[in-house]
Amino acid sequence: MVDAPRPHDDAYCVFDAEDREYLVGVVGAGPGFDTILEIVAGDEFREFLPPMHLAGVAGIELCDPRRRSPLLAGVPFFATYQELFAHAPHINLVVALQQGLDNRVLSRDMPPGASLIDSTASFFLCALSSAVSVGAHCRRRLDHQKLLLEAIVDEVQEDIALIAASGRVVDLNRNVVARLGRAKEDLVGRDCRELRASPEDPPLCDPDDPGGPFRTALATGEKAERLHTAVAADGRLRYYRTYTYPIRDASGQVGHVVVFRRDITDRTMGEISARQAERIETVGRLSSYLAHEIRNPLFAASGFARRLSLMDGLPESAKEKAGIVLEELTRMEALLKQFLEFARPVGAVVGQADVERVAREAVQTVGLEAETRRVGLSLDIPPGLPAVTLDPALLKQCLVNLLRNAVEDLPHGGLVSVAADRDGQRVRLRVADSGRGATREHLENMFSPFYKGDHCEYGLGLAMVKKVVDDFGGAVEAAGQPGGGCVITLFLPPVLAGPEDKG
Repeated sequence: MVDAPRPHDDAYCVFDAEDREYLVGVVGAGPGFDTILEIVAGDEFREFLPPMHLAGVAGIELCDPRRRSPLLAGVPFFATYQELFAHAPHINLVVALQQGLDNRVLSRDMPPGASLIDSTASFFLCALSSAVSVGAHCRRRLDHQKLLLEAIVDEVQEDIALIAASGRVVDLNRNVVARLGRAKEDLVGRDCRELRASPEDPPLCDPDDPGGPFRTALATGEKAERLHTAVAADGRLRYYRTYTYPIRDASGQVGHVVVFRRDITDRTMGEISARQAERIETVGRLSSYLAHEIRNPLFAASGFARRLSLMDGLPESAKEKAGIVLEELTRMEALLKQFLEFARPVGAVVGQADVERVAREAVQTVGLEAETRRVGLSLDIPPGLPAVTLDPALLKQCLVNLLRNAVEDLPHGGLVSVAADRDGQRVRLRVADSGRGATREHLENMFSPFYKGDHCEYGLGLAMVKKVVDDFGGAVEAAGQPGGGCVITLFLPPVLAGPEDKG
């Protein structure tokens, strides 16, 4: 770059004045001409160069096809640079690309204060053009990759968030935004503990938990994970698995952590249901074996005890003891009957049950026991419910088991309600109580045979309910109630219409 002579105090680099606009004149059409036009007219160079406007071009042949370039639309052409300078006396930047031109003469004839870029200096502008083109190409590729990555991450139905080591939210996917119902801009920059839909929702990350996956990933630089359980607002038990992946910066330090949380409730409940079914099957086989082994000696002992209690001349104390033996043997017979019923395959018992009638009979069966314990029973069965594919006696047995468990859970009185409605293609039958509720452990294990937890103990009753309903293609679900108490829901398949039922 060669500057025209000027006072020393006015000397400065042409590109130092960021707010100055340059009026450019191009002399000649030698190597670099096309690139100079692109630099002057291209918006992508505004990031690196001050604003420029092309005032005119001198010394380009009349037959040169470049005269028709879109970049020269409206730009005047001149035969000599003297004509160019006369037409545009305010030119302050001259680019000299004409072969054989004496730049010293050109500098003397340029408008006062103008600067000169000769063919040698224009090489650097060409290099800048190449660098900008490469940079623009890389930026487009990066933008494309970013959009592609964001699209993929947003389509993932699990929660994904990028958390800084300080615990601040850097970025998150669409699933988190939708679940929280807040704008993404409102969540970025906040503490990651705020990424919760409700107090029952486990935090996506907890920087204060030293053993949590977030802190573990920061401390070890390795992937970490944890299983979380939470009772949702609707009282249902939900399972989440959280994975954390450390992200290292250029210095090798872990500066960010990617948190990935998946709702695995359906899968976990399926696994739990499979384990419970396996236990039920094992208990059923064991019950069948024990029942058959015990039945004959038990009946024999009961017969002898009954005869003994009726013998003449037997002392009253002996009769009293024989009566106690008979009473205990009778209780064992009832338990044996329960074992046999549990071991019996129920899937082969086909029937149709009227939900309203069976529910009313079950409430009447438990009515006296409930009244004794000061427990109220309510029934809410709307008309028009379809019959369900279940033997009425088995459905009644299931409801009686549920009602008795609910009544026993109310030692100081309360209310047990039975209600039914439609749930899509199924009939939903609910038994709810106003007791002390169910813990996470109770919700997970109450259908397991002979489960014993804090303040509760389940024998075969609830396990029998699950066995019966599952065998008939239904489902059983337990949940806590917001105000306390527990609700057990049976989802029962309705009876499908046959040819004779169609109009």
